[in-house]
Amino acid sequence: MIAKLRSQLPDAWQFFVAPALAALLPWKLGYRWLRWLSRHSRSAFDEPAQAAATQAPNYLPIADTAEFAANVRLNCLWDTADLYLSLLRPRHSRLPWHVQKIGDWPRDSHFIAAGFHHGHGHWVFKTLAQAGFDASLVSARWDRADYPGLPLRYYYGRLRGGDVERLSGRPVVFRPGAKAQLAQALEQGAAVVSVLDMPPRMAPRGQKPVRLLDQQASFPDGTLELAKAAGVPVVPYWMEFDLARGTRRFCIGQPLDPADPATLQILADILDRAIRLTPSAWFFWPEWPRWIEDAANTGSAAENTAAG
Repeated sequence: MIAKLRSQLPDAWQFFVAPALAALLPWKLGYRWLRWLSRHSRSAFDEPAQAAATQAPNYLPIADTAEFAANVRLNCLWDTADLYLSLLRPRHSRLPWHVQKIGDWPRDSHFIAAGFHHGHGHWVFKTLAQAGFDASLVSARWDRADYPGLPLRYYYGRLRGGDVERLSGRPVVFRPGAKAQLAQALEQGAAVVSVLDMPPRMAPRGQKPVRLLDQQASFPDGTLELAKAAGVPVVPYWMEFDLARGTRRFCIGQPLDPADPATLQILADILDRAIRLTPSAWFFWPEWPRWIEDAANTGSAAENTAAG
């Protein structure tokens, strides 16, 4: 029993204790705590940090891999702290001073908000609620069986999902079988929140080629197909960081036409710029080499099908 409890201590620390403490402190002190922890201890999120530090220098000029790994740990802690920062605030309260909103959500129609696994996603639901929108997030299902021996990660995911539902005002929509529910949400005037940078391994259907980080990659086109069928625009959003000060800019872009063949690449270009500005904030570095390989295989299969 004692050995089992000890095995859970790292997850208790990185998903609950350390980030919750940062959220409870005045933010300047809370951020200093997260930044200190990311540089003086490897007790939180070092596994993704080392995986990212192994891959990122192969694609971007990373001058100091140790500093890069520390910033990956910092961004993971920061993202986790966002849950507790959110839980401390009512749904329609103002954004905290250290999160600045740039741009506005459309007022004349419903839409699909398209983001990426770069940055901290809680604020999209907060800003949508402030603008008067309920929202539906499409997500993979949280299944206890997917976390063998890691119960705290499962419970953290449930806690985070519950807060997303509180902020969005609607239940999370799970894959598979999400298309009809999302179409209904749009018909009811809600916004739909989707993430575009899903590799072929995780979203094999509808992958289309894009150029990302000077590599041939792919994004799934399900978001654009849903927007076309509903006759609504796709509105990109992304996060910009000041890692020195602990502040962020939540940016909302101009609406894009989902029927325009250039739209998917425009979205990839937004992610490309965001990664180059803050490479440590992209959560998919460990996946990136396989993503490129799978995208190439997907493209070859499509070419062979067309030729046949």
